[in-house]
Order: sequence, then C-alpha cells, then structure tokens
Amino acid sequence: MMRIDRLCLCDNGTAFAFTTERGYAGNSGPYSEFNCCDYTGDSPEHVAMSRDKLCNALGIPAERLITARQVHGTDVAIISDYNQRAGEADALVTNLQGIAIGIFTADCVPMLFYDNEADVIGAAHAGWKGTMNGIAANTIKAMSALGASAGNIQAAFGPSICQECFEVGDEVVEQFRERGLPLDKIMRRNKSTGKAHIDLVEANIFWMEKCGIDKNNILRSQLCTKCNPSRFFSARALGTESGRNLTGILIKTR
Repeated sequence: MMRIDRLCLCDNGTAFAFTTERGYAGNSGPYSEFNCCDYTGDSPEHVAMSRDKLCNALGIPAERLITARQVHGTDVAIISDYNQRAGEADALVTNLQGIAIGIFTADCVPMLFYDNEADVIGAAHAGWKGTMNGIAANTIKAMSALGASAGNIQAAFGPSICQECFEVGDEVVEQFRERGLPLDKIMRRNKSTGKAHIDLVEANIFWMEKCGIDKNNILRSQLCTKCNPSRFFSARALGTESGRNLTGILIKTR
C-alpha cells in the first residue's frame, strides 16, 4: 500500500505538494514497502514499481518525475526542459507545468517552495551540512532566477528528525556558530547528558527569513522520522542502506 500525505502550499488548485510514506513496513526489510530512491541499495525492480505507482497517483508519465542524486551539498539544478535529468544536486527548481520535482530523505530535512504568482516551484534536501551552508537560500536564489519573489514564496517542511533525536558533537555546533546561525534559537543541551541538539528545521527557517520569506508563509511539520520508523524511512533507525521518503511538488497542467 502506498500512502501520500498532501502538504498544503496553496489553495488555488494550481500546485500539488506531497510526501510519501513507506507503507506497510512489517518485517520485510529496510526497503519495504514503498521506495522510489534508486541509489541506496534497493532492487531496480522495486524502485521502478514504486515510482510507477507514484506517477500513476500524480497523473503524470514516469519520465516526468525528476529527482537527483543527493550528495549533501548546496548545488541547485534548474529544470528547464522536459527531457532534462538532474544529475547530482541537493535541490531542484522549475517553472514547467506537469513535472514533479522531488528529493529523498530519511531523517534529513525536506523543503518545498512555491511562488503561485510566478508559478515557480522548488524542492530541497538539507542534512546538517546543507542546512549549515544555506541550501535553502540557494534554492530561493535559483527560484528568483526564474522570476519568483521571496515575498510571494510559500514554504513547507516534510517529516524529518526532530531536535530531541538529533544529537551532535560540539565540533558541529562550532561550525554552525562560524556560519553565523543563531545558536540560541536552534540549539539546546540535554541537561542529563550535556550533549547538544540542533533543530534543523528552525535552522533552515533562519535562512528562509533571511532571504525574505514571511514566517507566516512557512509550514512546519510536526512529524519526526526517527520517532516513526514504521511510517517513514529513518537512516538513524534503519541504517543508511534503507529506503527514502520522497517529498515533491508539481505545477498542475492547465
């Protein structure tokens, strides 16, 4: 069974934003039941079947679902042609109708963006490195090159690891400090362990607001992937050789 949660980015019916769930987990292994990611060890047949199911649900041909091989960087692929492939990138943007762009996560932060005046969409993957180095800001900049305006952009987060589950070393905290992120807003210490915990979603909101997105236009998910491994893939719960959740968005053909 495939499950898709709709993420509300607009109310005028022009775009559809979603995140997939893994379906029935059972005891079938780290890729059960629904996995669209083709580079984390799953069988090509299972990945193809999952992608076909998703595209059928979205009402688009399989080749119109565009994803990238993510490398925890800050590069953004601008999709300007229906036959274009994304290659290696951690975010995608487009203004083409009828194309679904999406990113894979399994604890990292999935972000979707939509300017409903310019009809420009974006999807970004943010692990701690991408978060720290401003993948959200790079995505907004790439959308602006296609005519979007930060003041018009609505943003939404899919499920990701929560602050309580995301423990980091002090060397990571120092890197966030050096990049100018507000530690008083994004970091706290566990009183019993003394370990630092970073809120990756809040850190990405920092970049969004810095770029000019209104905080009232940002939708934050309340779901943690690590806390819900039977519902969502979680690398910390299942290991890195496991499936990935797909969070995506498309502009409907009009």
